[in-house]
Amino acid sequence: MGFKRLWKSAEFWLIILFLIVLAIRLFIVFQTPYFNYEAYFSLRQADHITKTGLPLYNDPLSYGGKIQLFAPLQYYILAVFGFIFPIELVSKIVPNIFAALVVIIIYFLALKITKNPKISLLTSFMAGFIPIMFLDINRIPVDYLAIVLIFSIIYCMFKINERRYVDYLLILIFLLVLTTPLAFILIIGLLLYMLLTKLENLRVEMKESEIIMFFTFLVFWVNLLIYKNAFLKHGLVVIWQNTPVALLSNTFQSLTLLESFYTISIIPLILGLYTSYLVFHKEKSKEILLLIGFGISSFLLLWFKLLSLVTGLVFLSLTLVVLSAFAIKKISEFFDKTKFHRYRRIFLALFILLFIISAIVPSVIIGVEKTRETPTTQDLVVLEWASERLPTDVTIASTYEEGSLVAYYTKRKNIMDNNFLLTPQIDQRLSDVDTIFTTRFETEAVPLLNKYNSKYIFLSDFARRKYMITDLRYTSNQDCFSEEYYFNTTILYNSKCKITSG
Repeated sequence: MGFKRLWKSAEFWLIILFLIVLAIRLFIVFQTPYFNYEAYFSLRQADHITKTGLPLYNDPLSYGGKIQLFAPLQYYILAVFGFIFPIELVSKIVPNIFAALVVIIIYFLALKITKNPKISLLTSFMAGFIPIMFLDINRIPVDYLAIVLIFSIIYCMFKINERRYVDYLLILIFLLVLTTPLAFILIIGLLLYMLLTKLENLRVEMKESEIIMFFTFLVFWVNLLIYKNAFLKHGLVVIWQNTPVALLSNTFQSLTLLESFYTISIIPLILGLYTSYLVFHKEKSKEILLLIGFGISSFLLLWFKLLSLVTGLVFLSLTLVVLSAFAIKKISEFFDKTKFHRYRRIFLALFILLFIISAIVPSVIIGVEKTRETPTTQDLVVLEWASERLPTDVTIASTYEEGSLVAYYTKRKNIMDNNFLLTPQIDQRLSDVDTIFTTRFETEAVPLLNKYNSKYIFLSDFARRKYMITDLRYTSNQDCFSEEYYFNTTILYNSKCKITSG
């Protein structure tokens, strides 16, 4: 009897769903032992914390030596597990546990809106397989932890009249501001929620206003403490993290409109918009207005290019998924009033089949494709050789995407990586790196290498694809350049021309 009750329990199937989502993500992520290029900064930070107890704020390798600015909590979480297991194993598993936890949080959000466990379970199923959630599966993205915290805060806002949830809310808010600047998305969403509530003639409780004002003050204060030097150095440009102008369009718009619909799945989009229509024209709901406010916040930040497209679409798609629960409930109630209620299971089966085709299949395809956008074994062989053989004070030129990879494996300086804050003349530096890889003339390349005191150039297949080259054309001059070490097509060049301080 106990087993039958367990079998029919929505919570039991929710745990099964969590394990399935986690298993699929881990299966995909372990298709390669490596990470995508951005992840190696996170690995360096977590590794440094396990050795010293502190993050690597004063980084001697990035850009030849610079100060790094970031909220540290996510790296401490990786480091805690890194004391027990290898840090690279931990960095594969822990972020994907956070990603899988999203299905549990979405379930309880949908349950609060619909009061229907079955619809909530269907909603969490949709959340687990939104294609955009598989786009950065090998990145060790801090966004997964931010997603868990932000939607947990939204749930606590739903239950703010219960004293214990106020305590949970305060704890989650502190954790969020120590994790990521993405807390600003939620602030804007909460302020829009207050505006929408007023417009719909609903009452904003004093407790809600106090929490939102406290959260707003805390986020601004903590981020001012962390990024004070960046604000002073870059001014308002700090919003774009000092990203080079040439990269801004790629950072904030890397998917076409059609690809965006594909990655967020068309079903949640349609159902989420239908829910918005219902709430604004027929039924008022403060919980749904809060979600709509957060969704509008994500959309506006995307529209004004204040948020990277992938991150914004992740938040927007999950918000649409939760809103879908209300639409599904209303559609289900409509069917119950018609003769079609007899075919409920058939419609449900068709709905799930359509979602599998439009979302789950693309999710797996995207995830597997992204595992190929990682360094190769031959890259690691060359970099590990450099780690063992090169002097410790050398600088290695690479693409900016591979800068953190070079620093992680070789423990040597790079010219540039993707941490742009506090870097002077960032546009010029990016142009110089591009020129090193694309110029035909050693008379251009050598002065640039001299400028950054770089004696070595790391040429990988990634660099070849990026710059559409087969080799560095000026290296044919063997009096000035030689292949210091190579493995298959990955080559470490040595510039034998005199290096002077630039």
